[in-house]
Amino acid sequence: MCYDTHRKDMRHPTPRRPARRQPRQALFELFPVLAGSLVKQYVICGKSGCRCQRGQKHGPLFYLYWKEQGRSRSLYVPREKVVEIRRQIQNYRRLQKELAKRGRQQLREWQRNLQEEHRR
Repeated sequence: MCYDTHRKDMRHPTPRRPARRQPRQALFELFPVLAGSLVKQYVICGKSGCRCQRGQKHGPLFYLYWKEQGRSRSLYVPREKVVEIRRQIQNYRRLQKELAKRGRQQLREWQRNLQEEHRR
């Protein structure tokens, strides 16, 4: 079915396709991924007279670190979100490994197929 998106007569608008969720979006809803690192830190606040000035740092506090346009970025992660963030980072790393594995498999298949064609 073809739709004309440059129709001039708007009294009879072009029918639109029903909204469909993209398969990729559905996958990421079921298997959320997050690229980055979760880092546990103990910090000094800088207030005079605070316990952290005497060596008892505040924390642990959790921060998400990632790269964006060549720059390192960070975001504070509340404790109640740490488990969820950690799981999404693990999902991302598993996905990266699987993609690399699949890429190597496909490369070997292409190599095998092209060598067979060359022999014929």
